[in-house]
Amino acid sequence: MSPPDPAPAPPAPTLRYPDFLCIGVQKAATTWLDANLRRHPKIWLPPIKELQYFNHLYLPRERAWTEGARREKATAEIQRHMKKTPSAEWDFGYIRSLASIGAGSVDDAWYGRIFSAAPKQALCGEINPSYAMLPDDGIAHVKRLSPDLRAILILRDPIARSWSHLRMMFRKQAEIDRQALEEAAGFQDLYDRADYPAIIERWKKALPDRLLLLFMDDIESDPAAVLETVCKFLGRKYLPKRFAAAVRPVHRGQRLDMPDSIYSLLGQRLRPIYENLAQLYPKEGGRWLEQHYGS
Repeated sequence: MSPPDPAPAPPAPTLRYPDFLCIGVQKAATTWLDANLRRHPKIWLPPIKELQYFNHLYLPRERAWTEGARREKATAEIQRHMKKTPSAEWDFGYIRSLASIGAGSVDDAWYGRIFSAAPKQALCGEINPSYAMLPDDGIAHVKRLSPDLRAILILRDPIARSWSHLRMMFRKQAEIDRQALEEAAGFQDLYDRADYPAIIERWKKALPDRLLLLFMDDIESDPAAVLETVCKFLGRKYLPKRFAAAVRPVHRGQRLDMPDSIYSLLGQRLRPIYENLAQLYPKEGGRWLEQHYGS
């Protein structure tokens, strides 16, 4: 008796790409936004935050860690799922999707398969603050995959953002070397990430009427209003009961006062950016300029 014919392979998923991205900036409440948008029943985000795709392709300096970061997050989520879920209820489809995110090479098909898991009626997106730094050809690649893309950019006081970034860089050190901290405060990458006018110009060129600017100050003062603005921008109904936890911060960095030498160095280097922001956005930029440099 001959063995039965093997079952046919399941059809390949139809590739789908994001309807929206939150592109940053780094250290500006993107984790808070991610946690809240996951609570909306008509918005879908990948199993892990930050797939590290376009920055892997277009930001060479980040390639040293993007693959490892993906694998680490995917592994942690698999472990979390298996620990909190009885073994009889393990979702092997979910585990398989996480394994495919964390392993193997990445390309447009890999990226599209991830979003193919989103329900048809749901809006899908990714939140990745590194995408703010994409060059023009990287943004063109994004738009080629998602022609109707909407993007969200959260801005934070540049000195506060830079200091938060520096604290993150040294978070694993029990005692921070002051000289190493001052050297890191001089890195060009720190200032490129705070150059919001340049970031906005690049993205607005590609998405002239589909870029939403938010300010972290507003998230701190009225988080519910910010989420309502985001839902309206994305064309989704604002559901207050789903966002009841919006007032809670998601990540708290370690408390560490900024040394005067670092504040002075950041202030000198960032002043032209503050002056530019005050012209572009008199309310928020003007307030930041006055706070650090006086009227």
